[in-house]
Amino acid sequence: MELNGIHLLLTYQCTFECDHCFVWGSPWQTGTMTIAMIRKILSQQKKPGLWNGFFFEGGEPFLYYQVMLAGITEALNFGFKVGIVTNSYWATSEEDALLWMSPLVGKFII
Repeated sequence: MELNGIHLLLTYQCTFECDHCFVWGSPWQTGTMTIAMIRKILSQQKKPGLWNGFFFEGGEPFLYYQVMLAGITEALNFGFKVGIVTNSYWATSEEDALLWMSPLVGKFII
């Protein structure tokens, strides 16, 4: 089996509690990955090509926006592509969605 991406569960916390959630994310969950943890994972894999990229997800990774942004920057600096899995709770208007996403333009696998 070929590994094609690493999915980092940045947090188990989420804004919702969905029956279909495979990590049992919810507003009551705890546990958040730190930037130090993300750096350690990235440093253990210094050869892009063994997989296609890093995906930040959870729970809801946008709840820890600054850590997510720093992790994305670190992954890009290592030469990896990145993606995010989100429920987009923060996109309550077009203006807000553009504000949250503007630092991320052009940095994704998908």
